[in-house]
Amino acid sequence: MIRINLLPVREKKKKESTRKMFSLLILCLALVAVGIIFFHFSLSRQIDEAGRQITAYHEEIRRLKIDTKDVDKFKAEKEDLQRRLNIIYTLQRAKTGPVRVLDDLVTSLPGRLWLVALREKSGKMEIKGIAMDNQDIAKFMTNLEKSGVIRNVELVVSQQLERKDLKLMEFTLTCQVDYANLPAGTGKGG
Repeated sequence: MIRINLLPVREKKKKESTRKMFSLLILCLALVAVGIIFFHFSLSRQIDEAGRQITAYHEEIRRLKIDTKDVDKFKAEKEDLQRRLNIIYTLQRAKTGPVRVLDDLVTSLPGRLWLVALREKSGKMEIKGIAMDNQDIAKFMTNLEKSGVIRNVELVVSQQLERKDLKLMEFTLTCQVDYANLPAGTGKGG
């Protein structure tokens, strides 16, 4: 029987196998290194992109703060203009209000009633007059209430007065004058 010594072949195979393993290990390490480098560059790109977005967001926030200040400034200007308009409307009402009140008084007068005195202060008016009878006073009070500008008409005093054989009624009324009910710019002769 023939004997063959295979030891050196095994040794060669073992060396070759070790070399293949070592080459494979180096190849794997190289692939891992390439993967790590690729992952590093990918993360760096994402970090740079996130940094650019943060910078853009900060710029947008800064711009919006400026816009907010402008809006607040415009709101303050609008409120100031509205306040000025309200003052103008109030002045227009105060200017045309007395004319309108006198006009309403004249149109409310019954034929048999005369005014003697008229005083108005801070929206409270006192009217003194003479009428032929109490019905004329009542009609005058009703007409005043219907005017829309004069309200809360109350009879303070009503007493009989004799002049040249005539029996007349002397009266005093109080009422509220509501200039706020007047639209701005109304009134005759104002």
